[in-house]
Amino acid sequence: MARDLWEENLSVGVDVIDEQHKMLLSRLSELSESVSQRRGSGQIVGTLSFLSDYVDFHFGTEERHMTANDYPGYEEHKAAHEEFKRTLKRLSDDFEEEGATTGLADSINTLLINWFLKHIRQVDQQLGRFFREKGVDVTAESE
Repeated sequence: MARDLWEENLSVGVDVIDEQHKMLLSRLSELSESVSQRRGSGQIVGTLSFLSDYVDFHFGTEERHMTANDYPGYEEHKAAHEEFKRTLKRLSDDFEEEGATTGLADSINTLLINWFLKHIRQVDQQLGRFFREKGVDVTAESE
């Protein structure tokens, strides 16, 4: 069973964003476990595909509300999102080329999970504070 990476201190105080973070962390944990245990490629490909789509959805939610509310850190925040998407794509390509390797499992833990946890603690915490202070009603639906 995938380990639960969510801790209450990761909360940014915005329900929609917290729920999306929980989903991403759950699926990242699932991916890490699937690769390290060399589960079937179908499951791994399915999780990678889900993550790619959900990352776009989640980052889109944050970015849409950042631009709508003139968030001062938008450019840096968006650049961090793009970095994560490039890393996820690179690791997906690595899986397609080499399969479930120990190196890939390590990279998922280091480059995806640890990066995402750090991003939540440092970058998204500031965004959550900004949204709360401005009274922004964050929704996941497209506007």
